[in-house]
Amino acid sequence: MRALGVFFCLTAAVLAGCGRGAGSGMSKGETPQAAVASERRVLVGIDVTGSYALLRQALPLAAEFFVINAKPGDTWTFRWIERHSYSDRAAIPVLGNKSSVTLPVLPPKPTNPFDKKAKLAYLLRLREVTVIKQKVANALSALKRQPVIGTDIWGFLAKAQDLKVTDIVMFTDLGDTMNRKMPVKLEGVRVWVLGFQSGKNPKEAARRRTYWTDILTKAGVQKIVFHDISQPLPRWGEQGGEF
Repeated sequence: MRALGVFFCLTAAVLAGCGRGAGSGMSKGETPQAAVASERRVLVGIDVTGSYALLRQALPLAAEFFVINAKPGDTWTFRWIERHSYSDRAAIPVLGNKSSVTLPVLPPKPTNPFDKKAKLAYLLRLREVTVIKQKVANALSALKRQPVIGTDIWGFLAKAQDLKVTDIVMFTDLGDTMNRKMPVKLEGVRVWVLGFQSGKNPKEAARRRTYWTDILTKAGVQKIVFHDISQPLPRWGEQGGEF
């Protein structure tokens, strides 16, 4: 029901944007808007190990972050950060048995208010995107903690390198315990640690931030942000949340 509610809101916005008043159409020389597409490849890592106490809050936040920021044409992949983060078993199935979701590209937004066929095609594809988002969000929100001891941050970053992602999102305390250090190249990638667990010791939290900032910077990462889990989620494309 929530997905349909979002769809109806989007439908109203689209119809309002398409209408220019009775008798209006495309002016001379006007062409339809280009199809809306994105080339972002986003990897989301969720720490399921015993040391990460914020998992219960992180799961619905990961779902919400996907819904508000995923764009048509994006590919989002979801994985556990666990003892063997590089392993195939770390994949999180979020749509059927798939851990990766590519949102359909929208057709060109219709500009002629009388072209009902074009408007219907646009709205149906928009609804498809909305439904997929809601299914993924529901799957993420329903996940449960697993009995895992040991945290492998390096393996997760190695998988990000393999997938050639543009963006990395992590919900973790960054407390690597497996120590599988290896060279990683993440040139131009942007990293947000959205659910960073600060813990009780501010010195240890600062040490981890400094350590991983240094590692990621040397790997070629373009931008690194540590985001307090108590704050509103950033919206990509808005000031302070540019991606």
